[in-house]
Amino acid sequence: MSGIYVEQPDIKQKTVSTERAQNSLWLVKVPKYVAERLQKCDVGSQFGVIQTQRTPVGPEFTFEVEPKLCEPCNGLPACPSSHTMKLGTLAGVNRNLAVYSDTQDVINIEGVVKTKFDVMQRSDPKSSLSYMKLKRFEAEKKMDPGRKIVITNKSHNNFKPSNVSREQMYTTKAEREEKLRNKRTRLDADAVESMILRAFKKHQYISQKHLVAITGQPEAYLKGFLHKMCVYNQKTPHKNTWELKPEYRYYESDNAGPSEES
Repeated sequence: MSGIYVEQPDIKQKTVSTERAQNSLWLVKVPKYVAERLQKCDVGSQFGVIQTQRTPVGPEFTFEVEPKLCEPCNGLPACPSSHTMKLGTLAGVNRNLAVYSDTQDVINIEGVVKTKFDVMQRSDPKSSLSYMKLKRFEAEKKMDPGRKIVITNKSHNNFKPSNVSREQMYTTKAEREEKLRNKRTRLDADAVESMILRAFKKHQYISQKHLVAITGQPEAYLKGFLHKMCVYNQKTPHKNTWELKPEYRYYESDNAGPSEES
């Protein structure tokens, strides 16, 4: 027994047997529907017959599938039983294709592919009609949607309507009460301006966050009054704070109170 010893890390080492490496094999490519029926065929049973006929242009090969395997089964329509085998060539000049079988301890090289055949459906009317029915079935199966509308007389109430809002479903009662307490309502302009003036009477520089807390007004609503009455400081030492414009000040600069800065 001649062989090659294969060594690979972390892989079980096996011996490669080359006793049948000189065998010449056929590579036969069959249509998809033939391959599907071949996989369902029992091991050791006959799947078909290959016939050879000599002609002036060379030998012709035909392949006949067992009739019982071509009958409709498992929702599949009947398939053609008679096929032609076209002799082809292997791609590439120096291309070698080998077939091997893997057992528990030995890898056997069964032979080298020397001939290639392409199995095709014959052009006779009976085979053509059977083939067209098969292709039509495959096309309809691909276009069949995954979901279907089924009309039924029974009522299925998977979702029951409710008068509970989405907010009530996903928030607790305490969270809703807290949000209600923190909800800010807009006051009239005179009231807001009075609160701003009273706040700046105590502090010359106040941050926007503190002004929102003091007045209790929405921040977007309060900004309009701040741009009207105040100046925003962008430089140190009172950066990011508001200060009254000169025309709104009614306190002495020397007696100005401490500032509130964030």
